[in-house]
Amino acid sequence: MKEYITDKPFSEEQLKNMDIIHNSNIKLFEDQNESSYSIENFISENERLLLERYFRSEIEISGEIINNHICRVTYPMKHKLISNLVRDKIYDHFGDDIFFYSDIHNDPMCVGDQFFKSVKPYGLHTDSITHIDGYKPYKDIIIPIYLSGPESYYITFNQRYRGHATQFMRGRLIGSFANYHNVIRIQSYEEYGVENLDYSNRDQKIIEKYNPKHIPMSVYDGLSIEKIFKWQPKNAIVNDTSVLHAPSDFNSENGDYKIGLTFHLMKKEKEYKNSIKGHYTSWSNMTRPVKKCINS
Repeated sequence: MKEYITDKPFSEEQLKNMDIIHNSNIKLFEDQNESSYSIENFISENERLLLERYFRSEIEISGEIINNHICRVTYPMKHKLISNLVRDKIYDHFGDDIFFYSDIHNDPMCVGDQFFKSVKPYGLHTDSITHIDGYKPYKDIIIPIYLSGPESYYITFNQRYRGHATQFMRGRLIGSFANYHNVIRIQSYEEYGVENLDYSNRDQKIIEKYNPKHIPMSVYDGLSIEKIFKWQPKNAIVNDTSVLHAPSDFNSENGDYKIGLTFHLMKKEKEYKNSIKGHYTSWSNMTRPVKKCINS
C-alpha cells in the first residue's frame, strides 16, 4: 500500500487564516430537493462479505493512504467484482441515465467514487464533482460495509450548497489544505451561498451529542438536522449531492474504523461546464501532485 501526503501550496500559518477556493468561477447546479433516505438490505450479507474481503485484499495491492487519515481504493467501478455486485442494483434504483465518476473521468488525483477505510471522522462537508464538462452532480450513495465498534451514524442537514465540494470549517482554524474540496474557514456560510440557514439553535444539543470531539461547534452555526442514519452494513444511504453532511464520532464509541463504498452519481447536462485549463487538474490552479512518503 502506498502512502502519500498533500503538497500544500501555503504555509500552516497562512492556511489558518484563509479560505481555499479551487475555482472562483464555478457555475452552481440545481437538483431535485429530495429528502435523504436509506435503503434497507441494498446488498445481501453474502455480497457484503465478498466486498469486505475484496477491500481487505485489494487495499494491499492498489490502495493508498493520504495524510495518514483516509485509506482507499480509487475508481471502484473499474474493479470487476465491485461492478458485478452493485452496478445493476444502482441502475435499478436510479435508472440507467446516471453515470459513475469512475466511468467518465480519469483524473490524475481521484476525487470521487472510492472504497474507503476511515480511521477518523470527517468534518462537515459536501462532495459535489463539478469539474467534468457535460455532467452535473446528482446523488451520493453510500454503502456501509463494516464497522469496528458498537455504532456510528451519518448525519444530513437541511442546509445545501450547490457548488464545488466543500469542507465547512467555520471557526476551526487549523492548517489544512484539501486537494479537491474548497475549505470555508473565514467567510460566513451566507456569503458562500449555503441555503436554508437556521440560527434558532434548535438542534444544537443533538449535534453536540454526535459531533466528533476535535471539531468546534462553531462549524455548525446556522445548521439544523435533516436525518440521522445508523451506519448499518448492507443498507445504503442516499442524499442529494448538495446536502451538507457529517459522520458521528465513532472513535468515542470505541470504534477504530469503518469501511464504506461511496459513489457520487452524475447526470448528463450539455451546458454544464466548469473545468479550467492549463493546470495539473481541471478543477484547480492550486492543487499539486501528492508526495509519496519514504519507504511506502
